[in-house]
Formats: sequence, C-alpha cells, structure tokens
Amino acid sequence: MGRPRKNPDDAKLPKRVSRGRSAFEYKHKNGETKRLCPLNASYAEVWVAYEEYIKSIDNNTHGDTFEKLINQFFESADFNALSKRTRIDYKGYSKFVMKPFGKMLPNDIKPIHIRKYMDIRGMKSQVQANREKPFLSRVFRWGYERGTGSHKPMPRSSSV
Repeated sequence: MGRPRKNPDDAKLPKRVSRGRSAFEYKHKNGETKRLCPLNASYAEVWVAYEEYIKSIDNNTHGDTFEKLINQFFESADFNALSKRTRIDYKGYSKFVMKPFGKMLPNDIKPIHIRKYMDIRGMKSQVQANREKPFLSRVFRWGYERGTGSHKPMPRSSSV
C-alpha cells in the first residue's frame, strides 16, 4: 500500500495520477509520464481524461503489442511446422521475454533494448539468454514478413 497523498483533496484522484508543475499527470510503472489535463481542471475532468487514456492503452489504439505479436506467431502455420521440442522451448522463452517487452509496441523495441535484456538475463543464465535471442529474431522476422508488428527485421548481434 502506498503512502497517503500530501494534499487531502488529491485522494479523489485516480491511482498513479498526481499534480505536476503545470498539469495533472499519469505516471507509468516504467517511469514515463503522460500529461492528462491542466491544473485548473476539475476532478471530474481529470477522471474523464484518465479514463480515456486508460481506454486508449487497453484498446491499444497505437498498434499491436509485442505480446500480441508473439501470440499471433504461436497460432501460425510457421510455428506449428517447428519440431515439438522447439515449440515447447519457444513457449518457455516467451514467458521470460514478455516481462520486459510484452506491453511494448514492436516498433519501439530497439537493438539496444535487446542487448540490455540479454546482458541482464545473461547475468543469471547466459545460455538461456543466447537461446531467447533467436526466438525474438524469429518472431520479429515472422511479423515483418506478414506486415504485422515491426516494420524491419531485428538486426543480428553477438551473443552474451
């Protein structure tokens, strides 16, 4: 449970919404901040702006998430053509890569993000990190070839 808000009136605000310097702001778990409405807005206007923003995130009006791309890949003929062992392995790898990348848009995932993930993952299990990278590459390639998800294939990089 979080600490109480400094201003008692702000208890009427939605979760993760606070007063910024010039506006009411929604603070994402990943650290990003989204401006909702000016400080002179009523609490009702703040709630409306908050609900619209949350709805846009839920509906993902900006495109499909990487998690959706992975799920589409798992339903594809390409995935079903793989050996049984590879399919089982890919399902396992997806659980690890969805934690950092699942809610991101595929076009927002850059090689530097993959590299950071592999470095962090490699500290715990270097072999698993090196096995998860081809899975990521295959999903990106599959999406690129079908015009879904990423608009460019993932570049090749060295292992951990």
